[in-house]
Parts: sequence; structure tokens; C-alpha cells
Amino acid sequence: MLRRLAGIFRFESGQSLPYAEGVARVAHLGGEMVGTLAVSAAMHAVRTRIEAGAKPADEADLVFAACREAARIALGLRAYDVQIAAAYALAHGNVVEMATGEGKTLSACFAAVLASLDGMPVHVLTANDYLAKRDAEWMAPVFDLLGVSVGCSAGLGADEDALRREMYGRDVTYATVPAVGFDHLRDNMRLRPEDQVLRGFGFAIIDEADSILVDDARVPLVLSGPSDVPLDLYAKVDAAVAQLGDADVVVDHLTRTAVLTDAGDERLEEILRGQGLVQGEGLYDAANVRVVHHALMSLKAHRLLEVDRDYVVAGQDIVVVDETTGRFVAGRRWSDGLHQAVEAKEGVTIHPESQSYAGISFQNLVLLYRGRAGMTGTASAEAGEFGRTYGMPVSVVPPNRPCIRIDEPDEIYRRRKGKLSAVVAEIKAAKERGQPILVGTTSIAKSEEIAALLVSEGFVQIDLEDEAAFEPLRRDPSLRLVAVLNARHHEHEARILADAGLPGAVTIATNMAGRGVDIRLGGRDEDPARAAAAAEAGGLYVLGTERHESRRVDDQLRGRSGRQGNPGRSRFMLSLEDDLLRQFGSPKLDRLLARAGISEDDAISHRFVAKLIAKAQLKVDSRNGEQRREVKKYDDVLDAQRGAFYALRRRAIGGEASEIARDMVGMAVDAIVARHAPPDLLPDDRDVEAMAADLRRNMGVALDGAMLRETPAVVADAILAAFADKRGVKIGRAGEDAYAEAERYVVVSSLDLAWRNHVAALEHLRNVVSLRAYGGRDPLVEFRAEAVDMYEALVEAAATSVATGLAYASIRPRAEAA
Repeated sequence: MLRRLAGIFRFESGQSLPYAEGVARVAHLGGEMVGTLAVSAAMHAVRTRIEAGAKPADEADLVFAACREAARIALGLRAYDVQIAAAYALAHGNVVEMATGEGKTLSACFAAVLASLDGMPVHVLTANDYLAKRDAEWMAPVFDLLGVSVGCSAGLGADEDALRREMYGRDVTYATVPAVGFDHLRDNMRLRPEDQVLRGFGFAIIDEADSILVDDARVPLVLSGPSDVPLDLYAKVDAAVAQLGDADVVVDHLTRTAVLTDAGDERLEEILRGQGLVQGEGLYDAANVRVVHHALMSLKAHRLLEVDRDYVVAGQDIVVVDETTGRFVAGRRWSDGLHQAVEAKEGVTIHPESQSYAGISFQNLVLLYRGRAGMTGTASAEAGEFGRTYGMPVSVVPPNRPCIRIDEPDEIYRRRKGKLSAVVAEIKAAKERGQPILVGTTSIAKSEEIAALLVSEGFVQIDLEDEAAFEPLRRDPSLRLVAVLNARHHEHEARILADAGLPGAVTIATNMAGRGVDIRLGGRDEDPARAAAAAEAGGLYVLGTERHESRRVDDQLRGRSGRQGNPGRSRFMLSLEDDLLRQFGSPKLDRLLARAGISEDDAISHRFVAKLIAKAQLKVDSRNGEQRREVKKYDDVLDAQRGAFYALRRRAIGGEASEIARDMVGMAVDAIVARHAPPDLLPDDRDVEAMAADLRRNMGVALDGAMLRETPAVVADAILAAFADKRGVKIGRAGEDAYAEAERYVVVSSLDLAWRNHVAALEHLRNVVSLRAYGGRDPLVEFRAEAVDMYEALVEAAATSVATGLAYASIRPRAEAA
């Protein structure tokens, strides 16, 4: 029976409806489910079965039937069969290809409800903040009827952690990929688990998947900071550090290190507290992380870096001197606040610091989710990449009504001037017919150029700030008004495009403007009379004035017309001076056309030109695809390290800091012993003085020469025993709780500093490793090998930092500190 029913769901386009059997079951169940009480009863039954061990996927039919009825009650919308099919495809982890205006937003809502039923976080990721807010608010009544909480993190600042945490704590959260990515990176820099805002990566539904996962994926997300450091902090810390004496600091010019003694700790805390920079009970409280870090950078600036050797003062700038060549390195700045510390020391203008603290590619961020799906109007062109990179097959859902849009062949002009004249004439002709026209351009400048040409022909440019700007056009479609939508007016794009379907409307937009916003014939209120007039004039006319580098973007522009079976028309008017054609063979074609007697104002339409355009776009797509693959290949090298580091850090802030500290102290000891007492070096040949100095500097431990000539194992045990004694003294003086708090701070801050330095070093390596290709070496292989060595150095640096921090930390009882 179901197979026979499935046969019904075929469309004139020749495409069959995917998941047709499921759609038929939903239709059957929906016929018996009417009203709010029926929806509540169905969802209660579903949740009861899931609590008993059923899987949400097994409940899809009943859930989608409840969703359909909830949408009817809450929004007055009855979901089309194609929308139910799309919800099934999303639930199965597909990238769904649906034409513009077919109702992807409602399908995503249904799939999100189903995914949320097992308690995992569900994120609906949109192309921008506006769409996230709009969709969350629009679908909220449906979610509410179904007993599913919904939130939106879009537009919230990084300082609104409590509200962000609340939004992510809801069953379904609408957000953008960059917002989630940066929240993830920031969460892995927080000192306490309860400060994190995300609650994990469950299921992601990605709207405009081709734009987000393909176009935007060429550039990784990079978290830089701290950009919020007050510039006066550097000067205050510098003034404090300048007051420290030689007894307060241990300096080793050979290893280029400077650390505080116990007396120095207390002296610095006293000075900083007097300046109001120290909070809580001690210098090493979590609230003072930033101050302590910049104090250590200032200490290095004062004790290790010298003017006219390591740097020079040039007016109000600090110019770094290359330590190898002795030459000035214009533009180079020390990272991690060191450059600002030197600027404060020398009394010159302090410039804000910026450093890459963490980063992740779009690809690896999305792959963190346990499940993922997507939707867009143009997925088939990137089906290979969706499957290969994200493990998501493409499922094409046919339109609810067949598309009757007329797609005209491209018109090619020899010169841009001739093309622009033809564009203006075409716009004027559409205006005379009362046909709404959307003119697509590739840049802000070009959209404004066409608008200026229209103004010179008697058109009046609409003030987009005016909420009632389109009212005169509603009353009189013959008015020669033009609206220009580009990045200068992105906050108004929804309102502008909502009225781009008015009879006689002329809208000029950059090709990507307003994605996710439907253009309805008759305007935002879909007035029947105006809609009929627009349809009678031919429907929405999409006129592209230049081919985009990606054919997908051209197809998306065409797809704005012909929504829900409405009439429509599309055409591209090009010139051989357009950017894309100029790069790929247009001079040769120009000569051929000139010899054929084609004037600069004449247009041609020929298969040869179409092939030239397709070939050019294929080359650009291939280049962009290679860039995306390169980004992921290099980020994959870091991904394993990132996973290991974040896991270690989560253990540290989650109560295992003491165990990690013990392990890292052991690593630091092993490194010192291996450095000074390698197995192939006889005990009498060891430089015990250097070894003793290393121990005092990094471990705060003193051993006599005889002990330092023992076997490496005996020396290591002696160091650990002495360090344990030192630890016991501090615990006896400060108490277990105070020491544990200091230990956690030292471990986490040491890990964070080492990781930031590692990320910065890898970023530098990534920038220079490509040059090794000239020597016949594979840059990726070189990067991978060096990244492993650098991670080992990171671990050793963190271990040494933990040992030094615990050795020299001045920890006092809480009562005494108070």
C-alpha cells in the first residue's frame, strides 16, 4: 500500500520526492491529530517511549505529524509534502537542495525538534545574525506548542556570558557558525567549567550550507586577543616592576629568563595592591591572571631586553632588532604583550596588542558535531565536497510547484559601456511593463554606478532609512524609484527585498545580498491585486550584470525569481571587460568579434561564449576548492594537538590539577636531568654548576655536587624529593585548599601561555613553510614534522613553567592574606 502511495508523490519536473513513504505516513497520522491537546498528547507519548529506550529516529513519523499540526495552529501554515520530505532528509544527515521560497525554515524547525528529543544540544546555524534572530522568533510558537525550548545567541557580545549560556542551554539554539566557533575557542580558555557557555556539540542544521561550508571555509576562525587590555595597565605594571630590586629577581641571561623570588612575589603584590590592580586574597588568584602575566612580560622587558641591542626607539615606535642579523625588522612586533611592555618601559606610545590565541577551521568545527545536516538552494554542484569533507550526502527535494521561470541566454557585449547602456534600457523597459526587476551586481561600487546611471535617466533613489520609502510605489507603480541594496545598508536588506516584488519595483543589489529572504510578488503583504499585476507583467525579472566567480552564486541569483511556481524571468548581460572574462581569454574573443564586424554596442549569444564562461568559473572553483583543502590539511595537523591539549586543560579545570602538576613536575625534572646528565656522558664530565643553577632557577631546589654526579635515576629522585619537601612546607604554611587553588592557577595559566605561544609559532611556520617548495620539499610534510617537534616543546615549556611557578609561588593562608 505504502509503495503505491509513494508513486503518487511525483512531480512534473520528473523528480521523485525523497522519503515519500515517510511523507505518506505523516499525512495519515496528521489526519487523526487535530488541535493543541492532540499535539501535546503525541509529544508526551514520544518522550515517554524515548525515556524507555526508544530512539528519536523511530518516532519521526509521529513527531513530524505533530510538528505539521503545531505549525498550522501557531503560524497558520500547513507544511507542504516537500517540506516534510526535507525534514526527513535533514534528520538523516543530508544536505537538502530546495529552491528559494520552498520553506526550508519550517523544515529545519521540524528536524531540530526531532533531534532535540534525546537531550543533545541542537544548533540551527544561519548565514548571519539577522536570519538567526528572525527564524528563532518566527518558529518560537511552534517550538513552544511542542514543548521544546528555543534560544538565539546571535547579536550577543562576548561579555554577555550569562545570557549566552542560557541560550545555549535551551533545547534548540539559533546561531551563526562563527559565533559558535568563537564561543568554543573561548570556552577552552576559561578557568572554570561553570564559566563555559556551550554545552557540547550535538546536532547541527546548517542553513545556506554552500555559503557557510564551502565559500566561507577558505579562511579559518582565529581568536585573537586580548584586545580588551586597557592601555594604561601596561604603564601601571611597568611602574611596579621598575621598583623591584636585584634581590627580588633571578635573571639568567644565558637562557633569557627572569623570575621572581619569594621576596619579589611579596614585594610585587604589595606594590600592585597599592595601585588597586590586585583582587582577592593573593597575587596568584584567578582574578589576577592578566596582571601577573603582564608583570612577567614587564620583568622580561626590564631585565632581559636592552635598548640599542634588542630594539631601538624611533620617535614613538619600538623597532625590533633581528638577533641574528642585527638589522632592523620593520613591522615586527613581539607577541603576548611583550612589545607593549617595552613601549611602557621606554615611555613611547603604547599600541594595542593582538595575538592569535586559538583557531579552528570551519571544517573541523562542524565535524565536532555528533550529527550534521544542511540545506541550500544549490547543493548539487558541491555534492562531492559535502560528502568527502563532511560526510553529508546531497538530497534534492523538488519544488512544491513546477518552476516556470524563463531563463534567457547570456548577452555578451564587447565593451562595458555598451553593456551598461543595454542594462539601463532593459531596466527602463521592465519599468514600463510594471514588471519588478532585481538587478544583480558583484560589488558595492558597481551597484552604485548603475544607480547613478538610472538617476541620470530620471529615477529617484529611495532613502532606505525611511520605513515608509516604498509606500509611494504601492500607490503608483509608475513612479521611477530605485532601491540600492549593498553592504552599506545590510541592516535594511530584509525590508528592502520584502518589497522587491512590488509592481514596477527596481532593486539593485550585490549578488549575495538578502540570502534567506523571500521575494514575494506583490510585496511584503502579498496583496492579491498587486501580486496579480506583478505576475501579469511577467513576474520578478532577475537581471545579472556580471557573472560571479562561482556558478552557484549565479544560480542563487536566478533562483530569487520563480518562487512557488510564480512566473519569472532571468538573464545575464556581460561584457568582455568584466573581471571574470578579462582573466580567462576575452582578448582573443574580442579580436574575433571585431573581425566579424560586431560593434561595441552589439550583443551576441553563442555557445562558445557560454563554454568560455563555464571554463573560467570551473578554474576559479577549482582554485578555491584547493584553498579549502589546504586550510583543512594544515588544520588537521593542529586538530589532533588541539584535541589533546583541550582534553588536558579540561582535566586541569575539572579537579585534576594536582595530578597534572605532579606529572609536569616529573617531566620538568626529566628534561633537566636529560639536559645535564645524558646517558652517554660520564658523571665526572657533567657541568654540575650549570645543573645546580638550572635546578635553582627552574625548580627552586638546591643539591650538592656529589648528589648531582649520581646516576640519572638517583638524581631525578633526589630532585623530586626536595621539591616534595618544598611543597610540603608551603602546604603546611598555607593549607591544602590555598595550595590547591594556587596549583590549579599555575597549571592552567602555564598551559594557556604555552598553547598561545604554540599557536603563534605554528601560524608563523604556516606562513613561511610554503617557501620550502622551492627547494623541492613538500610544505605540508615539513609542517607536519615540525609541528610535532613544536608540540613536544610546548609540553616541555608548560612543564617547566608549572615547576617554576609552584617553586616560587608565595602562598599564604587565607586568613593571613585577608
